[in-house]
Amino acid sequence: MNKIIKIVLISTTLFILFFIISLIMLVQGENNFLSRNISSIIKYLSIDNYELPKRNIDILEYELELDIFPNEGIIKENAKIKLVANDKSQKTIELDLYDNFKINFVKIEKTEISYNYSDNKIEIDRSNILTDTLNLEIDFEGEPQNLGFGSFWMEEKNNKKFVATLNEPIYASTWFPCNDTPADKALLTISITNDSNIVSLSNGKLKKTFSGGNRRTYIWNSNYPISTYLISIYSGEYKKFSQKYFSTTDTMDIDYYVTDVNLENAKKDFAKHPEYLKVLSELFGEYPFIKDKYGVAEILWQKGAMESQTITGIGSNFISGMNFYESMLIHELAHHWWGNSVTPKTWKDIWLNEGFATYSEALYYEKINGFDALKSTMSSFKSRISSESEQTLYNPGLNLFSSVVYNKGAWVLHMLRKEIGDSLFFSGIKSYYNKFKYGNSNTQDLIQIFETVSNRNLDKFFNQWIFEGTGILELEIKLSEKVISKNEIELKIDIKQIQTGYENYHFPLDIELEDSSGNIINISSYIKGNTTLKYKLKNRLKNAYFDKNNWLLAFIETETYR
Repeated sequence: MNKIIKIVLISTTLFILFFIISLIMLVQGENNFLSRNISSIIKYLSIDNYELPKRNIDILEYELELDIFPNEGIIKENAKIKLVANDKSQKTIELDLYDNFKINFVKIEKTEISYNYSDNKIEIDRSNILTDTLNLEIDFEGEPQNLGFGSFWMEEKNNKKFVATLNEPIYASTWFPCNDTPADKALLTISITNDSNIVSLSNGKLKKTFSGGNRRTYIWNSNYPISTYLISIYSGEYKKFSQKYFSTTDTMDIDYYVTDVNLENAKKDFAKHPEYLKVLSELFGEYPFIKDKYGVAEILWQKGAMESQTITGIGSNFISGMNFYESMLIHELAHHWWGNSVTPKTWKDIWLNEGFATYSEALYYEKINGFDALKSTMSSFKSRISSESEQTLYNPGLNLFSSVVYNKGAWVLHMLRKEIGDSLFFSGIKSYYNKFKYGNSNTQDLIQIFETVSNRNLDKFFNQWIFEGTGILELEIKLSEKVISKNEIELKIDIKQIQTGYENYHFPLDIELEDSSGNIINISSYIKGNTTLKYKLKNRLKNAYFDKNNWLLAFIETETYR
């Protein structure tokens, strides 16, 4: 997901907290938004999500039926939820649901039962039900709250009404009852009824449409498990056009839904999606949701795009007809491998979503345009990372969508590639994807895969770049020459680490030395802390290049003394 980056430091007073939240930076055209209801996010993220499902339940399937009434700003909804209660002695089942709705009834196995509904939770009595697999039904109505980045909004543009949802990270429960954690994936069937002139979109494959009076219903079904934050509705007066993606074994529809005013521009901007799919599938493995679809829908949220599973939503101001935001389209598609198929167990590991999707942009451009494109793309990512950031990549707290998560996350993968080599890196990426697709993972799972593939202990690498280090590496390099004889020059290279975010990085450093006769010497040295290197040259030094191919997340200053 792409958004405005919030640079936030949690202070001891609420005043300071909200003052700092207001200081937001625009780091890239697609990274735009201002989060609301920050206190809810803080409360949620202060919980260790490994312990969060003390509910001890596993949602198997959501079947949601929504009637949307944009003129009144309300929904009427019936939610059927199939789940497993892992502890049969459990007397209640608790789900997330914002407590502003009117509950009409709650049933288990078609029998009405008692419940408690408060503090944005619904607690359902199951004391007389002994089976571990339960079928719940919750019928309710009201006006959904629009929280976070726009969890449920109804807007009008040019006298046309639009509805959209954006649940990330914790706001699916503003419009349907759920276990609102990324770790609990489930199957999904969703029925959306709106006015007859409205096209209603959701995740998965369209199974059925039908009309009744001045209303029209669309029923969508997902063949693959989905996390709550990726469930979406886009409902509006859309024009549709399509393409086909041909894999080595299958054919899939790519469907686009846009307003009539943006139709021709969208046809130009979206035209390369079959190529994006082909390249990313070659890099990581086949597109994960090929039995469903891939789609892009125009939405009125003008702050970026959201990778809702199989149906990316993109703000209308990013449809230009000039392909200005290609990297955004690649990023959101890449999330279908990294985030939607392989999903983090907790939000502490969000870099596994955003870092992977950001690096996927660079890998795409490398595949299409060569190594120089990779170098320039990584340079652009580097320029967005502050050396003074005090945020670790793992467990970013309130800074879920900061530049560190996106751009440093991409750089960690880039440096890991250099650390273990191309062959092992891409083998590890595919092994990681194949092991955890349609499931959940964390950083430790990733480490285990790459340690197995490379047969190396990578603790130092991940500790310095993910768990402990903040900011980036800063090097002060001084070169000095000493004439030993007419044909022998001793070159001394003093390398000093001057960053404040981590004391002692270990890293490979490529050095290219060019002497006065044009002779080139390429050296690769593994640096551990402050280091002095000495080399013998036949002629005086003309040029020295450090990390010329841009493999290191570092600011490097050099001085030469003769």
